[in-house]
Amino acid sequence: MPKSITITEIARESGVSISTVSRVLNGNVPVSPDKKERVEAAIRKYNYSPNALAKGLASRQSMTIGVILPDISNPYFSSLFCEIESAAHDAGYSILLCNTLYRSGSDAHLEEDYIQMMIDKHVDGLIIAGGQQDLIHPAKTYLAAIKRAASTLPLVMIGENIDGISCLFLDRERADGIYDAVKYLSSLGHKRIAFLGGEDGVKITASRVASYKKALSSLGLPVDENLIVLTNYYAQDGYRAAGLLLERGVSFTAALCINDSVALGSLRAFHDKGLHIPEDISLISCELFHSSEFFTPRITALDRCSSRFGRLVIQKLLNVIQNQEENDSLDISPKLIVRASCGPVPENN
Repeated sequence: MPKSITITEIARESGVSISTVSRVLNGNVPVSPDKKERVEAAIRKYNYSPNALAKGLASRQSMTIGVILPDISNPYFSSLFCEIESAAHDAGYSILLCNTLYRSGSDAHLEEDYIQMMIDKHVDGLIIAGGQQDLIHPAKTYLAAIKRAASTLPLVMIGENIDGISCLFLDRERADGIYDAVKYLSSLGHKRIAFLGGEDGVKITASRVASYKKALSSLGLPVDENLIVLTNYYAQDGYRAAGLLLERGVSFTAALCINDSVALGSLRAFHDKGLHIPEDISLISCELFHSSEFFTPRITALDRCSSRFGRLVIQKLLNVIQNQEENDSLDISPKLIVRASCGPVPENN
């Protein structure tokens, strides 16, 4: 096995100091073009790669960012993670992912264990999305774990502020998106608009239902609690919500689904009952996932800019890690993507 070359030998080969080689490798301090070219030539010649552990010991950084998610199989979290990982990689960081498999009512201790593990592993920063932080009433032990993390390392939490927790919160919920969706349905003549999916006791559900009710009221449309069916966030939950709505026997001509997975399940449930989209019922998803492009019909949905948001999360965390000033924020305002799942009110309504 060939002997591993060291940074000292790269410096000797290039005719520069070790610190100059380090500056070229880190790219954070200007180096003259001539010296940079000689160093890069030596690096290519010997296929040199700096030892990450040694770099970490020298800089007291692990160049690792921790990410804790509740369910990587959920399209929202998987797409968000992919963008976070890509942006972190571009910045020279590796990602340590923990998938807690948390559902409301399940054992929360794994979340708390993973938070402590991230502290013990000395990650340079931590991102937490979903899980107990989304609950209106998270457990006291969870809040204690979050406080411990926030006092130990740079922490970004994706969601609403939690009283008593001192870290950076990034909330992507914008009420104007729900208003735009309801207004679009109203412009097509719909007055009886249902809301399907989402789980009671979870902040994102409460936020979207409140925005839905406010939009109805501001547009002079009726707010009917019988048109709201809360289940959960997956396709099977959309199927169940649509079925429960039909069983209630209340009249409606359109429905908002909390996300594309719920929209897919609802679409199937309506189809199984002989109802067609959009001829009989118009459907809008409050959160676009990439797969919705391939539904039949294609679903009108709110694009909440997951790709840009993932990069914004990393940008904000790195600002804290590197003590940098805030950069201009990316635009993550939701946009209504009009597709084939909405139409005018049926003539018999």
